[in-house]
Amino acid sequence: MKCYCYETDSEFIFCVEGVENAQLEDTIKKMAWEKIDDKFIMSYQQRAFSSQSEKELIRDNFVRLGQTMFESPLVGFNWEKPLDLVAQKFATNGIEWYIVGSVCDTVRGVDIKPFDIDIVVHTKDFHKAKDICYSSFADTIIAPFVNIQGMFAQQPLRCFGRMFLSGVLVEIAADEIWNIETRQLECENPYWRNYGYKHAEYVKTAWRGYDLYLESLQHRYQIEVARNRTDRIKAIKEYMNRT
Repeated sequence: MKCYCYETDSEFIFCVEGVENAQLEDTIKKMAWEKIDDKFIMSYQQRAFSSQSEKELIRDNFVRLGQTMFESPLVGFNWEKPLDLVAQKFATNGIEWYIVGSVCDTVRGVDIKPFDIDIVVHTKDFHKAKDICYSSFADTIIAPFVNIQGMFAQQPLRCFGRMFLSGVLVEIAADEIWNIETRQLECENPYWRNYGYKHAEYVKTAWRGYDLYLESLQHRYQIEVARNRTDRIKAIKEYMNRT
């Protein structure tokens, strides 16, 4: 596999070629890469980057880490170390943050293998979170932290960035749809209607001395039902029966 970047006048393009098996192809597609002929492409507008040095940093990181990043969900990884690193930095700097996706289940003790670590911060904290990640984890940034509003149909998130931290893909997103005080979803964006909107709230959980806010288990269950992920549905049901 070869991971590299190239540029046009208007775009900075990440490219992967030489993918040799269908399972790995599925993993790359799941990360929102577009397959064009025999290559996988992800592009950003040039204005997504603040400087030439940022482009060079991300290009070097992607070339160095890209293949391992794509393979990591297939071989398994330790999600606790990168989560601990992020929790430490965000807690120290007073950033309001939440965990969404499959890591919510593994933190609780559901027997599944997470695909990545998905973190959401409020838009007011996104640039602060970006600065922390760039200063503390610069050698792991594999996509720019950028405003993505309007880039994807019905996408409720405002901002987005990616790291490959301690062998795990970590995605930092930002939006304004969660009420910080009530920990509940307030925006009835059509995107959420198929994903258990009425169960959408965050629940505080103690983990390694940190207060983590996780999507409610019922919300997670509704999401997996909507996506017809039978293995995860079964694992969540088994966990519910044990607790």
